[in-house]
Amino acid sequence: MQVYKTFFKVMKQYRVGILLYIVINIVMLMMLINSSTPQPETVEMTSYGLLVVDEDHSEFSEEFVGYLDEMHDLKEGTYTDDQIKDMLYYQSITEYIVIPKGFEDAFYEYVEAVKNHEASSDEITEKLLKGTYDEAMPRGLFVNMQMNQYLNSVADYLAEGKTLDYASEKTKEALDPAAFVTMMKQEMPPAEISYTAFLFLPYGILSIIFTCVLPVIISFNEKEKKNRTIVSSMKMNTRNIALILGAATLAIVVTIILVGFATAADGAKFIFTKAWWLSVANAFIYTLTTTMLLSMISTLPIGIEKTVSGNTSAFITNIIGLSFSFLGGTFVDLTILGDNVAKVGRFIPNYWYSIASRKIWYENAPLSELLPSFGLQLLFGIVCLSIGLVFTKFFGDRAASN
Repeated sequence: MQVYKTFFKVMKQYRVGILLYIVINIVMLMMLINSSTPQPETVEMTSYGLLVVDEDHSEFSEEFVGYLDEMHDLKEGTYTDDQIKDMLYYQSITEYIVIPKGFEDAFYEYVEAVKNHEASSDEITEKLLKGTYDEAMPRGLFVNMQMNQYLNSVADYLAEGKTLDYASEKTKEALDPAAFVTMMKQEMPPAEISYTAFLFLPYGILSIIFTCVLPVIISFNEKEKKNRTIVSSMKMNTRNIALILGAATLAIVVTIILVGFATAADGAKFIFTKAWWLSVANAFIYTLTTTMLLSMISTLPIGIEKTVSGNTSAFITNIIGLSFSFLGGTFVDLTILGDNVAKVGRFIPNYWYSIASRKIWYENAPLSELLPSFGLQLLFGIVCLSIGLVFTKFFGDRAASN
């Protein structure tokens, strides 16, 4: 009990790190959930920044500026040539467009040419407007093409005797991508968000526990402290069990917090359902397995010096956490894992956690079908715990003999 209490006294020194890692994992969880949320099934044209100067101030030039304002983000203000060059360079605007005096007259001359079948629609924008843009960027070419389509379409309507308002309105409708482009609908299972949220938990559980608990255990394994324990009446196994209990207590609290956020990810839609209870059980079994894995690592003579304990714990966390997550289906779904990777993944608990999660949320599997996955996770932990006990006896005996 004394070691157990001391564990939490030492843990207070790392409370800022614990809160920081919890926040980081919660943010990652929220980002992952947002990426899984289906996107709106609407089509919208990309909008760019434009600087337009209307020197004509005619009816049609104002109508044309209004069209550009609907499609893009028009910048306001008066700028010098150097400022405009900077805006183009830093891409705050895509094109600098000047509508010269006589624009409307020149446009109606073009309309007359359309009536007489003498007009060429090629580069009408360059003939009527003064545009400056970066020719190496496709955005400027796109804006020019868009303006060219608008001017030609309005000219065709006017050539047929339509009014300017009618021509402009029909042109906007014809150029609206929503009129002829449809977004493919994404079919997503009802439990997709909950499945994604719970699937991410192993990385959060492992990274938080390892990063926050390992420095404490390393502190207990400092040479002087460890030698005092060896010569005392307390056995090393007793000390390690107390440390494991302390780590397990922290792990349970961390898991409860992460499970709470995973549950709220889908608006708590599935809370207290059979799938939710099985997922919670899966998370706590993985937590228990992770704690037993930690018990094995804590017996190894790694990072004994306190000055490097932070680096040591971060190194171990990254190696184990990332490898387990990539090989076990946490970051890469099991359905797209390669066969060879899956064969390796069978030896780590994340794989069986992912198997259980998929059966819970997609196959509505009963507890009897999940027991093998739960059991293999616990088996991995028990093996790690047994190895840790052997290491404890080995290193303890060697230290006593010295």
